[in-house]
Amino acid sequence: MYNRVVPTFSEYLLSKLQDFEKERGQRTSLDKFAEYIGVSRPLVSYWLKGTIPGLENVQILAKKFGPEVYDVLGLPRPNPYLQKINQVFERLSPEHQQKLAEMAERYEVDNNEANAKRASKRRKTSES
Repeated sequence: MYNRVVPTFSEYLLSKLQDFEKERGQRTSLDKFAEYIGVSRPLVSYWLKGTIPGLENVQILAKKFGPEVYDVLGLPRPNPYLQKINQVFERLSPEHQQKLAEMAERYEVDNNEANAKRASKRRKTSES
């Protein structure tokens, strides 16, 4: 087994800047790279100097570069199903929001009960 070296965020971002330049076939300014990402040039400059982006900017970066941004920063990757629910939740009627919340609560209760039954069954098996 080997240890994978994870780059620092600034190293990661620099590699993305270099990839961007390769795709364009020329050196480029931080202004153009920042525009490509969808953030300001000062932010890109701070990040290249070692500042870590906030969660909102991490989400912007992940949309542009993929979920490995979370890995580089040592953050858990967001659940895509939960992200979809969050995207549509505010557009749902209050009744649908309530139904969704009730379904989640019902699932949690059912799941807890199933886990308790499995634990009880394991205890009985180990005692035999």
